[in-house]
Amino acid sequence: MPVPLSQPPEAGPVATFALRLDGFLLRLTSGLAVFGMCALVVAIAVVVGDIVWRRLGGGSFIGSVDLTQFSVMIAVSMAIPYTFATAGHVSVDLLTGIFSHRVNQALDICAALAGAVITAFLSWLSAGRAREIWSYGDVSQDLAIPMIWFWGALVAGLALSTIICLVRVMRLALTQRR
Repeated sequence: MPVPLSQPPEAGPVATFALRLDGFLLRLTSGLAVFGMCALVVAIAVVVGDIVWRRLGGGSFIGSVDLTQFSVMIAVSMAIPYTFATAGHVSVDLLTGIFSHRVNQALDICAALAGAVITAFLSWLSAGRAREIWSYGDVSQDLAIPMIWFWGALVAGLALSTIICLVRVMRLALTQRR
């Protein structure tokens, strides 16, 4: 979990807004992450069921690949924003002990800005591909699940991650660690 941030006594309405928005996004992404993990449980159940059915019945479930792919796409797309919201991504703490608070805060802001730029770029690229998928009307092979659902989940997760990174920049710039 990230280091708790508190509102400095002289903080203005923008800092208060940033803290409240950050709290809201954490609650939102927590719910989305639970939803994503439920989708992952569905993928696991489909794969296990398909394996058992192959052994017992000699065949396989129709659409198991479609369901598994869709479930994994949902799981990943909904977990990425939660990772950004909780600062749960991989980081290296090797040198932070020797740097001052201000340097560490500047590095945190730079990392959040880099995350915002990367996720915004990936969201933009994915949205372009989603528009193509939408215009072609592509569907999955077995169950005819509209492929826009796959791409829509990805674009939504990346766009939410971008927003979270930008709010994190605002929060870090306007608040101080306890």
